[in-house]
Parts: sequence; structure tokens; C-alpha cells
Amino acid sequence: MSNKITLNNISKVVWKNLIVILVITIIGGLAGGFYAEHKKHTSYVADRSLMISHGYNDSTANEQVQADLSLTKTYKGMLDSIDVANAARKTLPKKLQKKYSASEIQSMIRIKTVDQSLVLDVSVRADRAKDATKIVNAVVDAAQTELPKMSPSVGTVSTFAKAKTSDATSQTSPSAKKYALLGAAVGLLVGMVLAFSITTWKNLI
Repeated sequence: MSNKITLNNISKVVWKNLIVILVITIIGGLAGGFYAEHKKHTSYVADRSLMISHGYNDSTANEQVQADLSLTKTYKGMLDSIDVANAARKTLPKKLQKKYSASEIQSMIRIKTVDQSLVLDVSVRADRAKDATKIVNAVVDAAQTELPKMSPSVGTVSTFAKAKTSDATSQTSPSAKKYALLGAAVGLLVGMVLAFSITTWKNLI
């Protein structure tokens, strides 16, 4: 008889603990999802590319291309400078000049090197697609004039077609799904610790 009582007690404790863990996991998931929805923000990214190269002679073309490829990271650093951001800001409409400082524009710029290519991809993220587009165009245009000033050895800076507002992509963050999963994981951990602590405390008493 005592064995049945013991097994029943164990079964009740297990079910209670599972319920506690499940409830706290659900609460954690909902809290994470609601937090993400509250903090959700949509930004826009505009892209434009440029290419830096030198004039190539037939006999040494391969060596010259390799030399330029090895300098793409250097060009990337120059393009990401405050000098280029400041020059770009000066060409923006007055409204955008008031809205963004040179340092803010610099922080909005992202530059990627294209593997085995002399192309540098410049992207700008802003709250409005129109802002991102105007700024990325200004940055690339500024780079065409500023990079040769910064280093006379820089070759020809060729710019690609201007970015269009209609081509800007939107990105919304944070992800409600990811935060819900994260909240549920934290809730699961908290629920397990809490259930174990309650069970241990009752047994001690």
C-alpha cells in the first residue's frame, strides 16, 4: 500500500513540475515575442558599386591585376574614412545635411569586397529608402574624387549606375520569431530550475 502511495506521490510531483515548466516556457516565449514586436524597426538599405583599377599593359596585365586585387582592402579602408563621409555630406540636400552629421554617415556605410574582383560594393542603411539612396550615391560619387586625393597611387575609380529608391531593400528587426524562441528557451531553463528548487524545498521541509 505504501508503495502505491509513494508512486502516486512521485507521479503527482512529476506532473506538477512539468506543468510549471510548460507554463513558464510559454510565458517566456510570449514575453520574447511581445518585446520584439514592441522594439520592431524597419530600415532600408541602398547599394551601389565602384571599381578601382589601373591601365594595364598586355605584357604585365596579370601582375598589375594581382597588385590591384591585393590593395582592395586598403581601398576599402580609405572609402570608409571620415574624409569621404564629409565630402559626401557636402553634396547632399540641405535637409539631409541637417539630419545627418559626417560621423553618422560614416557609421551608416558598409563596404564589401567582391572575391577575385576589383569591385567594392557600398551599402547605406537609413530609416527611409530615399535617404539611404541619396547618401549611398553621394558616398560613391565622393569616393571617385576623394580617393585619388588621399593616395595619388590609386588608379581610376569607376562608378556603377546610381542607386534607385525603388531598388532599396527593407529590413525589419528584431525578429519576433527568434525572440520568441529565445524567450521560450530562457523560460524552459527558469522553469526547470524553479520546479527543481520547489521540489527540493518541500522534501527538506
